Amino acid sequence: MLRAGQHLGVYRIETLLGRGAMGIVYRGVRLSDNQPVAIKTVHTDLLMRPEREAILSRFRQEAAIGMRLRHPLIVQIYDCGEQDGVLYLTMQLVEGQELGHLLEQQPTLPLGMNLAIVLQMLNALAYAHGQGVIHRDIKPSNILVRRDYTIVLTDFGIAHVHGSELTHTGELLGSPLYMSPEQLRGEAVDKRADLFSAGVVFYYLLTHRKPFAADSLATLMYKVLQEEPLPPSAVNPELPAVFDSVLQRALAKRPAQRFTSALEFATALRQARIDALETTVVVSAGRRVEPAALSAKAHLEQPTIVVPTTEILIEQIVSLTQKCLTERATRPRLDQLAEWFDMWFTLQARAPSRMDSNAERQRFQEWCAGEVLTALAERIHHDAPLPGQILTGARGDWLELMGLFISLRNAVHRLGQAPALDAARDRIIQELTGAVFHYSNELNRLLFSEDNPQLIRISADFTRLELLQLALEELGADAEKRTIQQTLLLFANQVMSKINMLIRQFLGNQDPLARFEVTSLLVEVEEMIVLAERLLEWGAGTAAVEAVGPNGTTMTEFLESAHALGRLLADELIQQFQQEQSRSMRTGESAFSSGQAVFLGRLRQLGLLYRFAARLEPSVQVQSLHQLTTEVYRCLEQLTEGLLTILETMDPQQAITTAEPLWVRLSVIAELAEQFAWQELQQRVLRAIRHRVIAA
Repeated sequence: MLRAGQHLGVYRIETLLGRGAMGIVYRGVRLSDNQPVAIKTVHTDLLMRPEREAILSRFRQEAAIGMRLRHPLIVQIYDCGEQDGVLYLTMQLVEGQELGHLLEQQPTLPLGMNLAIVLQMLNALAYAHGQGVIHRDIKPSNILVRRDYTIVLTDFGIAHVHGSELTHTGELLGSPLYMSPEQLRGEAVDKRADLFSAGVVFYYLLTHRKPFAADSLATLMYKVLQEEPLPPSAVNPELPAVFDSVLQRALAKRPAQRFTSALEFATALRQARIDALETTVVVSAGRRVEPAALSAKAHLEQPTIVVPTTEILIEQIVSLTQKCLTERATRPRLDQLAEWFDMWFTLQARAPSRMDSNAERQRFQEWCAGEVLTALAERIHHDAPLPGQILTGARGDWLELMGLFISLRNAVHRLGQAPALDAARDRIIQELTGAVFHYSNELNRLLFSEDNPQLIRISADFTRLELLQLALEELGADAEKRTIQQTLLLFANQVMSKINMLIRQFLGNQDPLARFEVTSLLVEVEEMIVLAERLLEWGAGTAAVEAVGPNGTTMTEFLESAHALGRLLADELIQQFQQEQSRSMRTGESAFSSGQAVFLGRLRQLGLLYRFAARLEPSVQVQSLHQLTTEVYRCLEQLTEGLLTILETMDPQQAITTAEPLWVRLSVIAELAEQFAWQELQQRVLRAIRHRVIAA
């Protein structure tokens, strides 16, 4: 991992932004002008030989296309280079989050917001298509959404450029869930493939369901190739039916039946929006507009700019605060409140009558310190992750409520003293700090009372501690926040030390009891990964990894343990497969179904261990990381070869009843390969599944 202050070309590293399948993304600055940038890196030492050239080629293609495209809704690439075995590209720093993450946090975006997102996506695609670039990987994770809900289209790594020799007919690149039928068939694609994928994203935005949902890749491919999805209005009855025909055309199986361009798609969408607004307007004695129409208007029509009075602003602030208390506090609502507070203070400063102004300020202070403070404090206490508290009716907006409290307190402080709000803040800090000590005692008990560290229970307490830490940070309680962080770091080290001890015991003597304990750990390997990531993200983890001692450090031992577990799982998977294969040949009957659950469990655990390795510090213990990566790839590649060989030699009559478990295993391998950006391995499996679906 690169360090803060380290130079990469003409850029300086500042902070870590995130980790991906192929490398790490940092926030940095250009030395010449202090321009903030995002720096995407690939550590070539960790790339597998069969995947290396493909990954590097597509990384360089992403850089080349990104430097060529200049559009406000497409991420701009500035530079590409290589230094000390690290291939990097620098790009526009986008302050936002992936659309998929946004939908997890706000699953019910207003209709108007969904339309605005899709129209922006089509705008970006229209420009890219005009430049001869087909994206081919349109999906929520490649759409970044800023706080103002403008979007940025990213990741042109598998894009097709007119005249390019990098991609060929027959390839299956991208995510099958969003691929067009012609992509799945391996045919030549044009811009209409992107429009199909955009239609899948739009369908998901409107209905919160994928148009083609399936339990296996084979079933998914069949549905994309052969079945029509339900109309969106049949899935979401509150949705105007005018969008059904738009999506029916966007998701047409044959490219000729789809929209001919992103512009035509956008035009149809805008007309449907107009039709939806007209159908939701009810004219009676009083003109009334339905909520769906209000949402669309609020986000898609440009309002007339009117400067409100201080009285109107106070009414708006009170109304929105009540909505936060009775419905849900959200970041957009808090941002709106902050904007109105700023406007109110600006107008207050210009008030013509000092007496009226002072009276209004006094009423506002009394309102903040009165019923609204009581209701807010009660809600914060009710939803707080306190020890032994059962959160019945919790809304999931506890941190946002904390932000609302701080927003009100800061506003009153701008008027003068705020004793009631300051006292409420002190009470909240005291309550949260007491909870920290309780969780610390509980973690101590769990760690030292039993041999197995009970990672699931410990992880739940860690999550609560992190929520408390974020809340204290919001409250400005820096000393208390540092205490929590030190507590978390201490316990993460202790938990991983115990994990290392259990694994060493098992690897040393392999007795049944130790095996049971290690198996329990593997079931909870996700929590193990989270603990390791905490050490890395808190900065102290860097020292833990790099420090050298006679017995190594916690993180170094943890990494070695992961390598040993990975090798064990890989060997067991291959051994199980070979035994099943031998038994099938000996008896003449399939032996794969009976051990399917064990096989798939081990396979997914192996994938989780690789995910763990991919997120660890690649600047240290590179050899151990590379060994684990090699073990995982070797296992998946060998299993793929064996499974495909059996399927190719299987008698057609036998295949009808016995092949399904093998295809399920291949589907899981393809999913893992996609997560890890091993496109060559993924394509091999997808081509086999495609052949099966088309042949059937």
